[in-house]
Amino acid sequence: MNLGLTGGIGCGKSTVVSFFREAGWRTLEADAIVRELLAHDAGLQAGLRARWGNSVFQSGGGIDRKALAARVFQDSAELRWLETQLHPMVRRRWQAMLDETDDRHCLVEIPLLFEKRLENHFDFTVCVTCPQKLVKERMVARGYSSAEIAQRVNQQMPLEKKTELADFLLSNAGTLEFLKRQTMRLIQQTTRP
Repeated sequence: MNLGLTGGIGCGKSTVVSFFREAGWRTLEADAIVRELLAHDAGLQAGLRARWGNSVFQSGGGIDRKALAARVFQDSAELRWLETQLHPMVRRRWQAMLDETDDRHCLVEIPLLFEKRLENHFDFTVCVTCPQKLVKERMVARGYSSAEIAQRVNQQMPLEKKTELADFLLSNAGTLEFLKRQTMRLIQQTTRP
């Protein structure tokens, strides 16, 4: 069983991934792969430097993710260019995991699952939802400004549309225990013979 997981920014996708991992599923998070590639892929870093010079690099040479985000979330053409660099590398990683021939269940978290029309690569899709007020509180607590939150939200399909497209919904509007109970119920449903 392969599930594709999506949801809005700050909705709790990573928390759901951790519940699946605890239940013995193989998991992969697209955002974690992106962070790893930005930190360690010399070819990608060279491409970023060729495109933007040192403006997206820290003085020590590593990628300044905040500067990079500011650049791409203010200019959709630059965001599209960055996606053309990152998305094929990320897709190769999760596709390789799905192609492995063991019988374990896999969950792949892809924030832009529906935007990039990747849903057909999975047996089912899952969307994590959360009220906008809670999303904003969580993102502010992580250090994001209202403008940064809006820029990110505006680059994604509206959460309401994702909930219409998904096969399963998980609500992160309550306690962590409430989210975990829903996730465990979903795991039981999708692993029944």
